[in-house]
Amino acid sequence: ALQWVIDNHEKYRITTINLAPVDDVAHAEPVPTDIDEKLAKLHELGIWVSAPTGNHGYTNGISWPASQPNCFAIGAVKPGNDEVHQDRHAKIVLVVPGAATSSSNAVVCGAVLILREAIEKSGYDWHKDGETLPDAMLKIMQETGVAVADPGSGLTFRRLDLKRALDRVYAAQ
Repeated sequence: ALQWVIDNHEKYRITTINLAPVDDVAHAEPVPTDIDEKLAKLHELGIWVSAPTGNHGYTNGISWPASQPNCFAIGAVKPGNDEVHQDRHAKIVLVVPGAATSSSNAVVCGAVLILREAIEKSGYDWHKDGETLPDAMLKIMQETGVAVADPGSGLTFRRLDLKRALDRVYAAQ
């Protein structure tokens, strides 16, 4: 499926992948797999690829494929309050409200589509924020996101604030 996206992303204007086949194992480090090369190619092509971290409350690792390089790991905060829950680890790049991390990842994928369109329509120069458009969008979302401390892991994450991300992009006009 990832090779199909690589081959057809221009034809079908594919810009975002919600990659959610979690393995429910706590990986503290990436595990070499057959998709790593394809993830690197998708990242190079400017296609956002993210995955949910898992829903077991692990603090010592996150599920595959979120654990892999070139795949953004998306965690969760409880809806209506900034309490980090489900699997969490230092590899998480953003937390998003959701009862499960798969919901959080779906929300961030939608936010990425909106942010990408805002960048295109506004003429925002994303190159100052990252080497690739996915890296730049992540940096914008992290820098405009709300800091959320997680006592369970001892880490602080950034929670998506799409309005602030869009305000930043449009303020640069």
